[in-house]
Amino acid sequence: MHMKDFPKYNDQSWHAKLNDTCQEIIQAYRANPEHVILISGPTASGKSGLAMCVAQALNGVILSADSMQIYRGFDIGTAKATPEEQRLIPHFMIDIVDPDQNYSVARFAEDARLILDDKAKEGRVVIVCGGTGQYIQALLDGIVFFSHERDDKLRAEIAAEAEGEGLAKLWQKIVRLDPDTAKTMESTDSRRIIRFHELYKLTGKTRSQIDLESRALDNKYNFLPYFLDPGRAFLNMRIAARTSQMLDEGLVEETSALLSKYPDTGLQPYYGIGYREVIAYLSGEYSYEEMVEWIVIHTRQYAKRQRTWFRPRTDLIRV
Repeated sequence: MHMKDFPKYNDQSWHAKLNDTCQEIIQAYRANPEHVILISGPTASGKSGLAMCVAQALNGVILSADSMQIYRGFDIGTAKATPEEQRLIPHFMIDIVDPDQNYSVARFAEDARLILDDKAKEGRVVIVCGGTGQYIQALLDGIVFFSHERDDKLRAEIAAEAEGEGLAKLWQKIVRLDPDTAKTMESTDSRRIIRFHELYKLTGKTRSQIDLESRALDNKYNFLPYFLDPGRAFLNMRIAARTSQMLDEGLVEETSALLSKYPDTGLQPYYGIGYREVIAYLSGEYSYEEMVEWIVIHTRQYAKRQRTWFRPRTDLIRV
């Protein structure tokens, strides 16, 4: 079976490697049919194409573990499966909430496990595919997260503090309190920084402490977990090519249409890479060239954080 869905990049060695990996995963699953296949890795590493290859061969379904693909209407900038791909292979955990609805890791863990249970009863092969670290961690480690409802009044107070004293001051507090969590976010990500401090004030605990307490004692699922890592140089090439492709497909127009329906730029999905830079362009903050440059830069930084997040794991089959 060949992976016809992969874009044609100059370096074909990674394309060939993923074709070989598809066959390896198929053989590994047939030897361990009680396992759930999981494919992760940094953005633009080829996860979706590999998952499609495996799903076609095994008559499987794909469960997305991507924190942006859950939102309806956010299609191009999230590299969401096309309607044609979704008709070919059933996809789950995409297009499940509107942009103005909240969604948490705790909800993902609960929803994903329900799907895994249902598909196991049906005897269907499930391929989990995505690069959101906390989503993948929740499944691999069997984590049951304590859910903490948002406190809008407290959040507004922290946002006002960030506005008055500067976001950098709140960021430095996170670096001191919880350096592990600090490594997984950007110093300019106001939404996540404010959320961290909201949880800290509500619980008296850092994000890492909450995650540690949320960890379950065991996991009912067995996984065949693969991690794709073609290296920084090749990823940078693919990121630049994919950014150009997304803009050609209408990322600016998609963002503009979303803004006309959901004008609040503080909504969670607008913080996604690609959308926030387009918003800055549409508001006159960036020129078109600056917008393109910042999408590429921020995507590269995100890919680096993804590789850092997964690096300590010893249970992954690394490609």
